[in-house]
Amino acid sequence: MTDYHNQWLADPGIDLFSEEATIIRAFIESDYIVDSGGDRSDAYHGFSRITANTRGTVSSDRRYGEPADTPPRVYRGTSINRILSIQTIPAGYPGDSVVAYACSDAYDTDYDGRKPDSSRLPSSSYEIWMHNTASTATPYPRFEGPRNAPEGDVFGGWIVDKFTSSTSDRVQQETCSDWFKSRHDGNRLRMSTDFAPPLVLPNYPGWPEDAAR
Repeated sequence: MTDYHNQWLADPGIDLFSEEATIIRAFIESDYIVDSGGDRSDAYHGFSRITANTRGTVSSDRRYGEPADTPPRVYRGTSINRILSIQTIPAGYPGDSVVAYACSDAYDTDYDGRKPDSSRLPSSSYEIWMHNTASTATPYPRFEGPRNAPEGDVFGGWIVDKFTSSTSDRVQQETCSDWFKSRHDGNRLRMSTDFAPPLVLPNYPGWPEDAAR
């Protein structure tokens, strides 16, 4: 997916380069690769490991039932993603546990020269529950650069416990919906093959050439 890029935003108070935010963007970018018809082996290094026991709707190989010999789709454009919040989970959960909410606007993308059909509005309201299994705290590097994907495993000791691309939290859901509409003048989006090719904007923060822990 060399012509499919991601740009990330973070709400006030969230460090986009923090360990938790980096795990969130690596996870969501990986899930999209698999959700788009790839295999887990196509996702970022470590994705299969951190999702081995994930509850919810994390994508699985060939989600749409395509034959194994189906050529990979050609994706192009830029997904704009926004981290809304990262909250520490109260006692009763594994140590260093957080729940995070994020939005994604993938309207300015296409695959095989087509827009997604109207039944799959290209926006998501993510909810991710995860915890860190690392026994000792180590300095976490700042990951940014021109690459589409990290070179190695950036997930460290984190495990994703629960995930959905459509949160049931009404406040977060409405925040994503309002943000999506504001980015497109509040109009109902029209899906068709009659559209200008989407812009492939630079990745941000992106990944450095040697992005591995």
